[in-house]
Amino acid sequence: MSDNTVEKTFIYLLVLSLLLHAGAGALLYYLPESRPLPKEPVFIDLQQVPDLKAEQQPRQQETQRQSERRIRVPREMTPRGRDAIDSAVQRPSSVPQARPRETAKPSPRETQLTPGSSASGLLKPKSPSSPQTQQPQLFPSANRMARLEESYRRKFEDEIAEGDTRFLNSDDILFGSFLRRFETAVYGVWRYPQEAAMKGIEGITPVRISFNRRGEITGVRLLESSGARVLDDEVLRTLKLIGPVGGFPKGYDKDEFNLIAFFQYGGARRALR
Repeated sequence: MSDNTVEKTFIYLLVLSLLLHAGAGALLYYLPESRPLPKEPVFIDLQQVPDLKAEQQPRQQETQRQSERRIRVPREMTPRGRDAIDSAVQRPSSVPQARPRETAKPSPRETQLTPGSSASGLLKPKSPSSPQTQQPQLFPSANRMARLEESYRRKFEDEIAEGDTRFLNSDDILFGSFLRRFETAVYGVWRYPQEAAMKGIEGITPVRISFNRRGEITGVRLLESSGARVLDDEVLRTLKLIGPVGGFPKGYDKDEFNLIAFFQYGGARRALR
C-alpha cells in the first residue's frame, strides 16, 4: 500500500471517531434526567390502635360452708419427743420450779470499767499473801563480771600497754580477725557440763592463754576459779582440743601473744568474752 492510501484511511477513521463521540454527547445532553420518585408520607391513625387490657388474675373460689353452725374441733397435739418424756420422769410436775435469782445491777462506776483494763486492775485490791515471782537470772551477775574484768585490767595494765596482752572483748583492729578465729574454735568444742547444768551450777572462769606465731596455744593459766571444779576442768579441756587458729597479724613483730578470756556459765547456757 502506498503512503497516500494509509493517510486517507487514517483520516476516515479519525472523522468517524469524532462523529461517534459527537453523537454520544448529543444523546446524553438531550435525554431527560432520571429523578427519584418522591415517597408519599404514611399517616397512622392512633385511634385505630386497640387498648391493652391488663391480665386479670384468676380469683380464688370461695369455699362454701357446709353448715352455718360453728363447731369446736378438738385441738391437735404433736407427739412428745424422747427428751420431753425423760425430763418429765426426772422432774415431777408437782414440784415447783425454782425461780432464777435476780442479779444485782452493777453500780454506774463499775459499768464504766471493762474487765482486764488497767484501771480495773488498780481498783482491785491485791492479796498481800501472793508471792512475787522473780525473773530467773540466766548468767552470773553483771556487776560481778564488771568488777572481775576491771580488776584484771588493773593487774595486767603494763602488759596491755606494751601490746603483749589483749582482752577477748576488746575492739582491737590489729587482732580483730585473730580473736574472731579463736572464738569460733572455742564454740566448736566447748560444752556446758551436764552435771553442772542439772544442778544449776554457775560461775565465771578467767584464763590467760599464750600463743606462738603459728597460732598454737603454748600455755594456759587459770587466773581464778569459778567456784566449781567441773566448770574449770571443762575450760581446760576445751583449750587443749583447740588447734592452731592462724598466724599473728603482719603488724605484730613479737614471738608471743597473750589473751585474757572469761568463760561464763549460767542458766544452762554459756558465753565467752
